[in-house]
Amino acid sequence: MCLENLHPNPTFEGMTMSLDLHNVNKPQETEINHSPQPFTYPIARWEIILIAGLLALTIFTRFYLLGVRVMSHDETSHVYFSWLLSQGKGYRHDPITHGPLQFHLIALSYFLFGDNDFTARVPAATLSVLTVAFLWYYRKILGRFGYLVGAFLLLISPYILYYGRYARNEALIGLFAVLLWWGMINYLTTRQPRYLLWVTIASVLHFISKETAFIYTAQALIFLAIYILSALSKKPWRIESYRPLFLSILIASLILLALAIGITLIERNPQPTSQQLNLPSEQETSLPTFSTASIAMIAVAILGILACIYIVIRGYSWSALLNEPSFDLAILIGTQVLPMLAPFPVKFLGRDPIDYSSTQNILFVASFVVLLSLFAIGIGLAWRPKIWLINTTVFYSIFVLFYSTVFTNGFGIFTGLVGSLGYWLDQHGVNRGSQPWYYYGLIQIPIYEYLPLLGVFFAILYVLWKNHRQSTIVNKATHESEQPERSIQTLRQGFAPHDRLTFIFFLYWSITSLIAFSIAGEKMPWLTFHITLPMILLSAWAIGKVLEAIRWKSFIRRKGWLLALVFGVFLISISMTFILALGATPPFQGKELNQLQATTSFLSALLFTLLSGGYLYHAFRTWQPLEALKVCIVTVFIILAILTVHTSVLASFVNYDNATEYLVYAHSARGPKDILEQIEEISRRTTGGLAIQVAYDDETTYPYWWYLRNYPNQQYYGDTPTRELRNVPIILVGEKNYGKIEAVVGQAYYRFDYIRLWWPNQDYFDLNWQRIREAISSPEMRQALFEIWLNRDYTRYGQLTGKDMSLTNWYPSSRMRLYIRKDIVASLWNYGSMPAEVNIPADPYEGKQAKVQPDKIIGGSGTEPGRFQRPRDLAVAPDGTLYIVDSENQRIQHLDANGNVLHIWGSFGDATTGEAPGGTFNQPWGIAVDQDGFVYVADTWNHRIQKFTADGQFITQWGYFGQAESPTAFWGPRDIAIDSQNRLFITDTGNKRIVVFDNEGNYLASFGHAGLLPGEFDEPVGLAFGPDGRLYVADTWNQRIQVFSIDAQLNFIYQNSWEIFGWYGQSLDNKPYLAVDAQNYVYCTDPEGFRILQFNANGDFVQYWGEAGQGPGSFSLPASLAIDPSGGIWVTDAGSGQILHFSIP
Repeated sequence: MCLENLHPNPTFEGMTMSLDLHNVNKPQETEINHSPQPFTYPIARWEIILIAGLLALTIFTRFYLLGVRVMSHDETSHVYFSWLLSQGKGYRHDPITHGPLQFHLIALSYFLFGDNDFTARVPAATLSVLTVAFLWYYRKILGRFGYLVGAFLLLISPYILYYGRYARNEALIGLFAVLLWWGMINYLTTRQPRYLLWVTIASVLHFISKETAFIYTAQALIFLAIYILSALSKKPWRIESYRPLFLSILIASLILLALAIGITLIERNPQPTSQQLNLPSEQETSLPTFSTASIAMIAVAILGILACIYIVIRGYSWSALLNEPSFDLAILIGTQVLPMLAPFPVKFLGRDPIDYSSTQNILFVASFVVLLSLFAIGIGLAWRPKIWLINTTVFYSIFVLFYSTVFTNGFGIFTGLVGSLGYWLDQHGVNRGSQPWYYYGLIQIPIYEYLPLLGVFFAILYVLWKNHRQSTIVNKATHESEQPERSIQTLRQGFAPHDRLTFIFFLYWSITSLIAFSIAGEKMPWLTFHITLPMILLSAWAIGKVLEAIRWKSFIRRKGWLLALVFGVFLISISMTFILALGATPPFQGKELNQLQATTSFLSALLFTLLSGGYLYHAFRTWQPLEALKVCIVTVFIILAILTVHTSVLASFVNYDNATEYLVYAHSARGPKDILEQIEEISRRTTGGLAIQVAYDDETTYPYWWYLRNYPNQQYYGDTPTRELRNVPIILVGEKNYGKIEAVVGQAYYRFDYIRLWWPNQDYFDLNWQRIREAISSPEMRQALFEIWLNRDYTRYGQLTGKDMSLTNWYPSSRMRLYIRKDIVASLWNYGSMPAEVNIPADPYEGKQAKVQPDKIIGGSGTEPGRFQRPRDLAVAPDGTLYIVDSENQRIQHLDANGNVLHIWGSFGDATTGEAPGGTFNQPWGIAVDQDGFVYVADTWNHRIQKFTADGQFITQWGYFGQAESPTAFWGPRDIAIDSQNRLFITDTGNKRIVVFDNEGNYLASFGHAGLLPGEFDEPVGLAFGPDGRLYVADTWNQRIQVFSIDAQLNFIYQNSWEIFGWYGQSLDNKPYLAVDAQNYVYCTDPEGFRILQFNANGDFVQYWGEAGQGPGSFSLPASLAIDPSGGIWVTDAGSGQILHFSIP
């Protein structure tokens, strides 16, 4: 059986834009009954053995070590809320975690098998197996060998395998996708109503799984529209003159629509550079909204399309449309999804479809749902009432059942109808991850799914070749024979309808998936799954055609396997020859051992290339070229399949907890599970069960609200740890809260550091031709990139780029700590040297907490006058009024002691990127008032000092961004203190110095540099003068207060210093300020310790007050403080936006 006689007369008519799509239905029409029918064959025993073997391997690969991998960030939400559902605590649909189906399936798995990491992933693994099994029904679509190849490709695909073992929706959608495509293709070629029901079921299961259903639906409707247009362009119209009018308006409308979308994409915010990135979880950029011109073009295009519909109904006729199976599918799918499209007009009218806080907004959104539902009902009943009612009833019965959580959450129906699309639109506007446009096409697919990618190209080449070959045959038959016209037409018919439609359908779906997901704002690795799946099926079809065309008896008789083996050796040898020649150590470079080894390896590869090439030269002379080509194609496929297996095994069974793989994003490192094992061991040894107390913060919620679900004494403390945590034996904390927890644990706990989350290396950002040329032209970089691609080995790449690419120091990553109380450690032989009594070192300030309540509270969070957003420093004027830096509102507020607003001035201005005239601010922090009432502001991120009158009139400014190359080159001025001579002392925090100016901005002196010795600083922030003229400096990261006297020549003379048992973190908020009262008592804020510390002039600790919380006497984030004329203390609470007054006894 040779390639050209796979079917009697194979061809693709034209393989151009003139492909006659609607002809796939003609086998039903009596006048073309002579066209080739779908390929049928008896099922052989070897097929059953092969498919059974593939299913057995699929089951093994999906379930082997299924529970070993740490629960990833996204998985945690899925498995935890499913657990709550299984415990009878209900489930409420939230679009953030996608559709409800997964939660019900996982809860069922818990109910049947118990709750653990393995059973949480059982539904995904099971449906992944069913996806492979379902290809049994693709026998006619993909062909006798094609469906087996498809099952094999699904088995080994890195993405299909990895996410078939992952508690996400992708494995579910894989099954629903192949079911949808199977139903659509079969209905288009048979028009049997039962396939409409399967399409309905597949669609609704997708809609109750994930919002990607909207993309799939759009792809299906566009394909069906093209299918219908193919018929409309070829079939006769009832009013023929309407046809050109229809085509003209349609083309114009599509051009307008394309222009509108193109303009919007061009206006998209530029991609961030890799140098601009912090952690990937923080990479969010907004997409631009449609411009007025784009909206106008879209509106005109929509009107044009509506006009086209009217013209078709009048000119082509409604009855003719009802005879088109593609029209049936379009009506069915379109009317089912129509009510869920309400967020589009709602957002277009400027409202938020997912704002449920207002009854009025809910009713507004609901009105569009009702309107679109009535429109859908009208269309459906006008189409085929009985079929439409049956299918729509099935669709919405399943929809309502799951979104309402089996009728226990009625509002879930509304969030399913509206919230799913509404939230999805918002997410794509947020552009989570900010991945580049080439993320799928140049990164994910070439690294993992190179086999189906090459399979798609092969399918295209195969069809083009068949088209060319068949055209030659037809032309020859036309001119050189006297065959009847019917025979010539039969030659032109070529492939069976399923073959023609299969190629077009899956090629279309592969291309549009790549385009759709590349254009969409949110680009995440798991979405590659949806691009890969149709590529696999198209590749399977094409490779299956080659396998069907091989004459297997002749192949065996002529030892074709030997030809394949030698060709495989040739491919590997010649590949290694080029790799070694172009690698970091090319041959013939010297006589060093590594150079000689490189030369030997190159010569060995070259020798095998020549020997195998010589054999092939002689072998090909005895084989027909076409037959030899088939063997070579299959051999290439086998080699790529082996390479793909290597890739899959690395991803799913070797690097599953590592960020060296690119098919993950916010991925859990091994640390959380190692910690869990220690917690369980300690708990069982100290309590006999899981009764130990464990506390975790808002960062370690992922994955510990899942992992600690069975610990009854677990405690969540969010981002505000209190000293009560000292009673807890084990504390977990994410790096964001390191500084806050240090004030709690002190010396009483042992600390263990771990990586909690990590992200793949993202040096692929900012790719351009120059970077690509540099990488290609460098043998070392070529070798490094090849090692990453083949084995995920970053060693050489790290050496070339000067980066530490080891897993212990991986970046980007997010870290966490495990704290175990020392008395617990001492009682365990595994952790302490011996079980003995341990005296836990106490906080030096413990026992000296004063119960001080504020006697006055003003302000609060907000933007209105008298309210604040992150108030930082404040200053008390000689008249007792307050000047407060309202930092995030970019303004200064002047209030009296009762909170009445006297003056407000300021707005945002950024001197580094644009204009920032006097009176504008960019995150101001410090403020001071001199003896004459002039106000000075440290405009921190405009890197300058501004001077104002008492009522806010701008006078002058000085400073610019720099690294202390001049007196006015500020990194980030934080505080200002004014001495008795009206001289300004400014902490230039980032430059580790104090700079002195007169009150006109003239430079006088500077002092300090980075270091630990007296007079040296590390992040100096707060300044304050005592009544004796001594200057107190908050040397933050050295965790001390330094005291200086200043002589007449402005020499800073070190007096003394003392340690602060606080100021542990290095966050942006942990910037302490100082104040000194008339009795020389020194007060300082401990922002992330949520308290005020009081010392005498010698540094002896007196007392502290405050704790984390919202009530009186508690702080959310104490920032600065100032002494008023009566000796009271004003404190700014940056967390709550309040200004509090205390009278200290």
